[in-house]
Amino acid sequence: MDTARPKKLGGRVISRSVMCERKSIRDMKHYNDRVPACGVFCGGCPTYTREKKPCPGAGINIARCENCTTFQLCCKEKGITHCYQCSDFPCKKFKDFSKRWLKYGQNFIENQELLKNVGEVEFLKIYNGKVE
Repeated sequence: MDTARPKKLGGRVISRSVMCERKSIRDMKHYNDRVPACGVFCGGCPTYTREKKPCPGAGINIARCENCTTFQLCCKEKGITHCYQCSDFPCKKFKDFSKRWLKYGQNFIENQELLKNVGEVEFLKIYNGKVE
């Protein structure tokens, strides 16, 4: 994949860092449901992909995501769906949280940028396209 220039996807320009292949994503699974406020691709979440008692994802495990005090309740208070819609994005809380997820191959700041530029449907298509 040529990552030297930004790409156009659905008429929108996507940064090269968002489109680059993620070599550190391990054991991803297909996921085609709701993208939570934080912007995680559930199919790459270690809780979703684990063998024993896996999380069914944000679309089914609504209680877990809807009660997320880190992001979901914050977004709900502000009347927004995803963190990128906040005037304070990326806040310190989001940056700190995002750093912890880099080891799983997801940069939540880039995920939010991708959500903003292409929407949830294309976001899911892009990540599911990385699943082997």
